[in-house]
Formats: sequence, C-alpha cells, structure tokens
Amino acid sequence: MNSINRTLDILSYITTCASPVTPQSISSALDIPLSTVYRLLTILIDWEFVSHAKQYGTYCVGSQSIKNQEKYYHHSLLMSASKQELQTLAKKTQETVAIITSNIRETICVDMIESEQALRCSFIIGRGNTLIKGASAKTLLAFRHEQYQNQVFEAHAKQLTTEQQKLKLQQDLQQIRQQGYGVSVSEIDEGVLGVSAPIFKGNDVLAVVSVMAPEFRSTHRVDEFITHTSQTAHNITKLINLE
Repeated sequence: MNSINRTLDILSYITTCASPVTPQSISSALDIPLSTVYRLLTILIDWEFVSHAKQYGTYCVGSQSIKNQEKYYHHSLLMSASKQELQTLAKKTQETVAIITSNIRETICVDMIESEQALRCSFIIGRGNTLIKGASAKTLLAFRHEQYQNQVFEAHAKQLTTEQQKLKLQQDLQQIRQQGYGVSVSEIDEGVLGVSAPIFKGNDVLAVVSVMAPEFRSTHRVDEFITHTSQTAHNITKLINLE
C-alpha cells in the first residue's frame, strides 16, 4: 500500500470515528506501522485535515475536513429535505437561520438563509468561529462527551484563562444539555441573539440548527424561536437517520 492510500485510509478512519483516536488505535485498526502513522498524521495536521490534542495524545478531524462537509452537505441525498426544513424555519421566524457543525477548534457554518431584515453577523458559510462562545458553539459542545469537552478546553486555553471562566462554561453546557437547546446574547456579535438546537446522527451530535436575530427586535420572541428551532432540529434528525 503506497503512502497516498495510507494517508487517505487514516483520514477516513479518523473521520468515521465518533470520538478522537490515538495513533496506536489507528495503527491497530489499519495495520499500518506506528512510525508511518505518526509521519502521515504530521502531513494531515500541516494541511489542517486533522487536529491534535497534545495533552491527551489524540487526533480528530481538522478545519479543512469540516469545511469539506459543506460540499458533501450540498450534494447529499438529504440536501433537498433539510434545505426545505431550513427554509420553513426562515419563513416562520423571518430571521437568519443556519446549520452549523464543528471540529475540536472551531464551528463551521455549512448552510445559511439570511433574513431580509438587517443583521450584522460573523457567520458566513465555510468560515470558522470560536467553539466556546455563542449558542451554536456551546450547544454543539454540550452534547459531546466529557473527554472531548476537556480537549476543547485545552485547545482554547488562551481564552479560558481562569478557573472561573472554565467553571462558567461547564455550567452553561450542563444547562444546555438538560434543557435541550442553547440561547445566547452578544457572545460573538454585539446585540445578536442566538438560539440553537442539536441535530443527531444516532447518539452523536452532528450539527445544530440556529436562529440569529438582533436582540432589540427579538427578546420577546425567544420562546417562539426555541420552539421552532427545536422542531426543525428534530425533523432534520429524523431525516438524517433514515439513511
């Protein structure tokens, strides 16, 4: 087996695993020498197809892999159905709506329908945003397992400089997991309210559906946004799991 095939095998293995993996597990699963695994992982990291959590010695998909999900998303058999759900949500709320996924370092917007009403928002299809602020990011993180969350905390150590900040984030994640959705105001963009609900593939969170609107015209609609966003996420989850 040549290096190209082995590199693609490693990337495919990491992509299909539900949680970060070790070089040893890659070597064992693919029957590739451990030294070769390390060498090829270095290449994948350099190209941002794979991310490395040094403290835990594990690897997961990188930003380029996540961004490429946008292309898959737009060509998948479920695109028309999920797009319809997003269009329905946009029509009901009359606000900007999006589907957002993530890797261990950032969120990536993979689809968006912008409101005709003015909104200054950082989310653009294919662009990354922080994974520790905002309803979308924290909802994605809330439904990950504890080891994954700890790896995210490590990757964002420069932003989580105190134990109080980390504790507050953990409390936010626990609340989101308990209630089944996330709400934020001005955490990424000043004056923007966000509501997000998780989309699942089996037991794993795959993405979130989010509604974003200016706070000044939407604080009285939070409960409405939660209802519509949660229903949309539920509908898309059902469609995805029909595959």
